[in-house]
Amino acid sequence: MQDSEAKFKALFVLYATYEITYIVFGVSRINTFFNTSNLTFGVNLVVLIGLMILILTNRYTLEEFILISLGIAIGLYAFYALKLNVLFMCVMFMAAAKNIDINLFIRKDFKLRTFLVGSIIIANRFGLIPSVTGLREGTITIVRDSLGFGQYNITGALIMMCILEYLYLNFGKTPNYGYGLIAVVIVLMLVLTNSRGSMLAAILYSGASWLYQYKTEVFKRVVSQLQGYAKYVFGALTVISISVVAIFNYSTPFWQFVNRLTSDRVNILNQYLIKFGIPFLPQQVSDYRSAGIIVMDNIYVTLAIQYGIIVLVLFIIYYYLLCQQAVLKNNFALVIMAVTLMIFGMIESTFFIVGVNITVMMIFSNLNPIKQERLKE
Repeated sequence: MQDSEAKFKALFVLYATYEITYIVFGVSRINTFFNTSNLTFGVNLVVLIGLMILILTNRYTLEEFILISLGIAIGLYAFYALKLNVLFMCVMFMAAAKNIDINLFIRKDFKLRTFLVGSIIIANRFGLIPSVTGLREGTITIVRDSLGFGQYNITGALIMMCILEYLYLNFGKTPNYGYGLIAVVIVLMLVLTNSRGSMLAAILYSGASWLYQYKTEVFKRVVSQLQGYAKYVFGALTVISISVVAIFNYSTPFWQFVNRLTSDRVNILNQYLIKFGIPFLPQQVSDYRSAGIIVMDNIYVTLAIQYGIIVLVLFIIYYYLLCQQAVLKNNFALVIMAVTLMIFGMIESTFFIVGVNITVMMIFSNLNPIKQERLKE
């Protein structure tokens, strides 16, 4: 495993196995045909064993070793306390991806992710996989369609990541038809799934790519002035999110307006905060009003309430390091992608799922910017 190419291939095989299992058997409606829990558990166990072998072959600095060890320990505790392996899987992939070429990895992931998501949607349109449908009432009542997945926002998040990866790989050189196709996809997703947080992120990153491509000097001047602050964004959004939720007061017109603007998110999060508080370690929280699901659509508040202060601080440190290293490598496209996903995290809680947000596993990777020519595979 000392050979970097062999290590890369091994890691991607493990990642591909995990992602196929997550998208096809975990979040698609294929799981309505048979119980997929035993399958996903077994596959994830094999993936975790493979990741552990890779981790043992890596060399880490003392700081990296401490952060990874603490992350793994808390991840294991979270699995014990919450019966969820999301955090543990996230930290294991993060540790295994030490010095991995992020650009080649994203190129391969884009192909795999697009194929998987596209296949589920096509199968759904042909009636082979069922959808979840529902109404979003407001000024305009919208019929939402999950397009073969178990939840509308999961569909939006997976498509969003396909868009972000495509733009990252072509940052500053995206053809006009590429922007046109992305615009069509965004409009269709807003109409069909109405996953607004995901499509907002896609719009923001598309806009940044377009500015870099057509307003290069202006964009570079702005980015050069602001990029140094990117490492503080996760921490800043954490403070903003928790503060807004903590001081929310439904009895005032202003907060009622804010709550309507956020589709009742602030009110729901405030109820969770009042009931469960912010612990040091992960804690079990109940589902929302016996609905059978936990509704906390903000990654910063979710981490605070469900996973605790230690995990929240670890994520602040992780994304500080990611943005700091990306800036040092002059990888503007990655810095902007990370900030875009952090903004996405204000509206959704799928941020730290490796199968949705690939940047969570890239903190210790090789963050060199992508070259203009096509990557060799």
